[in-house]
Amino acid sequence: MNSFFLALQFLTRLPIPYETDFNEVEAGRSLTWFPLISGLMGLIVGYIQSIIFPTAPEISGFVALIALYLLNGGLHLDGLADTADGFLSYRNREETLRIMHDSTIGTYGVVALVFLLLGEYSVFSSTKIGAVYLAIFVASARMGVLFSIHFFPSATSSKLGDFFKRRGEAKVYALQWIILSAFIFIFSKPWMIIFPVLALLFSYAFSRLSVKKIGGVSGDVYGAIMELSTLLLLLIYGGWTA
Repeated sequence: MNSFFLALQFLTRLPIPYETDFNEVEAGRSLTWFPLISGLMGLIVGYIQSIIFPTAPEISGFVALIALYLLNGGLHLDGLADTADGFLSYRNREETLRIMHDSTIGTYGVVALVFLLLGEYSVFSSTKIGAVYLAIFVASARMGVLFSIHFFPSATSSKLGDFFKRRGEAKVYALQWIILSAFIFIFSKPWMIIFPVLALLFSYAFSRLSVKKIGGVSGDVYGAIMELSTLLLLLIYGGWTA
């Protein structure tokens, strides 16, 4: 279970009463648990949102956002901001990478974060999502990130991307797809399978853009894919059920 607790430490800000042994092999195995942990976070946030929504939808949106980013510690927000600053600067590869590695957040990064939070709030406050559906959305977004890790080259400047690329196993990824699909068909409706497929297509398109921009995919881009995929799935579901 060491790899599970490593994944829990990486993806969440939950206090872990377990002394983990960090090494490259175990950290690579921790990828196995990423969709499950993401789905569990979605379950918690979705349950909170569905309880509050019937009586106070606007407040449910605000509380859902707080719960989501308290659980994950805003892990991927920095990656989204850095990616927006770099990709939207329309500079050459070297300059784009320099901007992405800058510790300060620029105008594009701030705008990206504002639109992300506004978009998520608009769905959470206007649509009762439910715990199972939100779990599917967040787990699907994570599967999109793993797709990028497994099937796209890591940027030469990305230590995190290269690390996960070396240790990720495609056969484990196939098993994760089977588990997610089974969860959808057992606990949800068959048509919900469209959401992980959409997350996969978005990850493919964004990863190709990243290869064109910086020669591969980096840790920042993984964060951007995670956040933007989640937002995309929420907006599609919110618009679909409106």
